[in-house]
Amino acid sequence: MRDGILLAALVLMALPLAPDRPLWGEVLNPHTILQLLALLLAVQSLAHLCRRLLQARHAVALSALASGFVSSTATIATMGLAVREGRSAARLMAGGGLLSCAPTLVLLLLVASAVRPAWLAVLWLPALAGVALALAWGWWLVRSGASVAAAEPDAAPDSAPESASQKATDKPGEKPGDRMFSLRGAAAVAALLSGIQAMVHALQLWQGEAGLLVGALLGALVDLHSALSAVFASAAPRADGAALQALMLALVVHAGSKSVTAGVAGGWRYLAWLAPGLWVHTLLTVALIALG
Repeated sequence: MRDGILLAALVLMALPLAPDRPLWGEVLNPHTILQLLALLLAVQSLAHLCRRLLQARHAVALSALASGFVSSTATIATMGLAVREGRSAARLMAGGGLLSCAPTLVLLLLVASAVRPAWLAVLWLPALAGVALALAWGWWLVRSGASVAAAEPDAAPDSAPESASQKATDKPGEKPGDRMFSLRGAAAVAALLSGIQAMVHALQLWQGEAGLLVGALLGALVDLHSALSAVFASAAPRADGAALQALMLALVVHAGSKSVTAGVAGGWRYLAWLAPGLWVHTLLTVALIALG
């Protein structure tokens, strides 16, 4: 109830009152930053409710797929926080993080169809192959991770010691897993993504208009679809075109950004389970684009 009231106050009171204008160029918009924080908390709350109402593997799979359509990076970070805080097993959460990557490629096809449909001829087969691999590998991790978690209910991999502030705010007898979300962890992720946006904007101002490739790569660190929508709008696909190279490199850079986010949020064990599937499905997509 306490966490629900806090989230409702953030969405219904603080968010409408936040100024909806960027503080520097097109970045550092207080409304956007608060919206991102609310998204992160909502994703954590959805995962918490699914864990309470459904079996572990179904809960993780459904919440990962649903939140992946909003932000796969945020989903990976949220599930990593659950691992670091000892609320979930690393393999189970890594499976959910990998499942959230499938909607990323589905949304890529939707963006291409809206901006320049000619790109669909290049993207549909590689994207669907990547989706199929991410779904199969992610579901395997979720099923095996749920079995391990059920066999070892007391295991808490990659858990961090509970801080004094957490002990002070938690009620007597309340376990960390009883909380709907981690406000401190979500705020740290929102600050990280906002800082990356500011860095990208500063570099674009420095480089001028000579940065289609650089802008796409740096933009992919934050939002793959925003970065690639600019690529799609800039040129039609050509086998030797800079736009096609920007597309493939942006996919690789985005996978690297997700890997860093997973390592920072969830620790090395979470990253070790997530990274192989993340990189194999990304490289398969890129390879099929190059061969096509």
